Amino acid sequence: MLMASLSRRRPRGQSMVEYATVTAALMGFTVMGWPFLVQLLNALQRYFSSVYYVIQSPIP
Repeated sequence: MLMASLSRRRPRGQSMVEYATVTAALMGFTVMGWPFLVQLLNALQRYFSSVYYVIQSPIP
């Protein structure tokens, strides 16, 4: 009875290890891609600033 209980718990432990590995990999790729993300956000800010500048310009 005890062995059957232990054998049923093994897959849950394996899935937790796989979940932790996948999560760590995703977090690692996110941190490695951080400078690129900052550049994308800066580009988006410049784009919106230029759109607002054109909208508010006095020349029709």
